Amino acid sequence: MEAPKANPEKLLTILQDACDGKVVLPEFQRNFLWPRDSIEELLVSILQGYFVGTLLLLDTQSTNPLFPFRNIEGLELVNPNAKPLSHSTIRLALDGQQRITSLFYALYEPNIPLKNTTQAHKFFFRLDLALDGDPEDAVIGLPVGSKRRISEMSQYVDQHIAIPFSLLRNAQRLYKWLYAEQTFLTQQKDIETIECFCRNFTDYMIPVVSLPSATRKMDIVNIFERINRTGISLSTFDLAVARLYRKDVKLRDLLAHFENAHSQAAKNIKPEFLLKFISLMEGIVPRKSNLVDVADKLTPQRFEVCWNSATQYISKAFNRLTSTSGGYGAFDSRWIPYTTIIVPLAYLLMEIEKIKGGENEYRKLDAWYWASVFSERYDSAVDTKSSDDIKDVLKWIQGGQPPSWVKAFSAPNIDLTVDDQRSAIYRGVMCLVALRGAKDFCNGQKAALHECDDDHIFPHSRYKDHESVNSIANRTLISPESNKIKRAKRPPEYLPIFLKKHGDDEMRLHKTLKSHFISDDAHAAMQNGKEGMFEDFIQARQKEIAKEIQQRTS
Repeated sequence: MEAPKANPEKLLTILQDACDGKVVLPEFQRNFLWPRDSIEELLVSILQGYFVGTLLLLDTQSTNPLFPFRNIEGLELVNPNAKPLSHSTIRLALDGQQRITSLFYALYEPNIPLKNTTQAHKFFFRLDLALDGDPEDAVIGLPVGSKRRISEMSQYVDQHIAIPFSLLRNAQRLYKWLYAEQTFLTQQKDIETIECFCRNFTDYMIPVVSLPSATRKMDIVNIFERINRTGISLSTFDLAVARLYRKDVKLRDLLAHFENAHSQAAKNIKPEFLLKFISLMEGIVPRKSNLVDVADKLTPQRFEVCWNSATQYISKAFNRLTSTSGGYGAFDSRWIPYTTIIVPLAYLLMEIEKIKGGENEYRKLDAWYWASVFSERYDSAVDTKSSDDIKDVLKWIQGGQPPSWVKAFSAPNIDLTVDDQRSAIYRGVMCLVALRGAKDFCNGQKAALHECDDDHIFPHSRYKDHESVNSIANRTLISPESNKIKRAKRPPEYLPIFLKKHGDDEMRLHKTLKSHFISDDAHAAMQNGKEGMFEDFIQARQKEIAKEIQQRTS
């Protein structure tokens, strides 16, 4: 076959064609797999005008395609009238499916959950955070079920401080809003800064290799296999490896040593986290755009000192996160609320050790940590918040006032109706259950946490019509044996079984229940068997969990 050539095409036009059913996916392509942070990174790259790779599209007849095809995921919700068969020629995305689908998701907002979540997400561009010239912290994806955070973002949108990415799919509408409607940007230089980002997006030209419909099927299969075998992009860490190699700093060898010495921590962090710690040591905001330059500016001797501190304290931070004795209770890595919080936590641990901090200093560190988790602080603008928190918490530790957002934190306002297991609130509550010393409902002994299921207290099969049945307020860590006993039974049916296993001693059973934040009122609600018992239980347990959170953040 003739060697293909890449020609630039407007990205928004390709996405519009996807919305019209002209750009489709071959059935042999994987489903949409990208998580929220990958979509955010792609949006940031386009806002900055960075190269994001090429697309490989195959022109084919819609009625006689070379391969079976399907629509972009979510299209039926966004444009149910889109019919690929109404177009004589369609284009199959052979390479670039994840990028096309991610951008379609961000701009057209289909109401479908992202991978490993139970909720759809919406993406926003915070103009105030982009005015410093770097949009890395300004692109924010939020689960639609996070009522508090969606409400806050809606206020920003109403005040013209933020825009949904859906506005960027229509350039004419976007620039009318920017120049004739918005009231937040009043300085011409600020308007020009935001316009520059928007132009990068609306005018973005992406190289497209178009294969003609006459291309043989076997050639297409061979091309596809080679793309998927070799399509590995360079990370920030890879670039740092190359830049430091000329200084005779063998970064990959250093990383391998860290992985051998601290295998569990290494499995749960990105190598870039070590570079972010080093950036903080040099007093620089640890954005990706800064990491390679920071590493490049250091002498080999200074880099070695910083690297040793980074590996030491990143490991200590991970151990603190995962410990159920004096730590934060994430006994399994899936319960870590945010891996991104490891970097500022590690740095603060280093600073507290330097001043030989006592109980008071560590108590403030703990308050910052739990307030960060339950305010979902590290869901967005992570690098800026890391830098800000380090400054503010260190001032607090040294006798100053707590950070304003910690001072304003209120546990009763936490949304404990969340049911997304990836939510920091959901994971944070499970960590508190572990720290509480969750007991086995059967025998009253401390549960073997690694063997426990994350399951319902009021069974889903019997209470599926209740809105909060899957919420964290109705879930806890339950042993397989206890789960067998309670499965599909209402609490008034299974509580007598657990009571008998506690020697018919109500006080001993209640002690076990309390280790799961089931208070006297919650226990009473489980026993009464009357209509409204579920709602009474949820309210009582939410109150008990909020009380624990308030104590840990005060």
